[in-house]
Amino acid sequence: MNRGKRKQNRMAKLSISCMVCLLIILMSTQIVKLYYKNQELEVKQEAYELQKQEEEARKQELEEQEKNMKSQEYIEKEAHKYGLFYEDEIIYREKE
Repeated sequence: MNRGKRKQNRMAKLSISCMVCLLIILMSTQIVKLYYKNQELEVKQEAYELQKQEEEARKQELEEQEKNMKSQEYIEKEAHKYGLFYEDEIIYREKE
């Protein structure tokens, strides 16, 4: 009877050990997957930060362009492109 309990204890310990090893292996693989995913996300974050900086620079340029567009000089320049001039304005054209 004592021998039967020993075998059962030994089998129980062996099965528990196998389960623990299996859990360790599964957790290890999950940790590795998460590590690589974290690396990938960090690369994406750096790319987004760079894109954000580019967009902020573009925003600055557009704001400066908007200020320029409100000036009288810009309006006159654009009007000249469409052939609009002041009545008292003298126009010089080069001969081709």
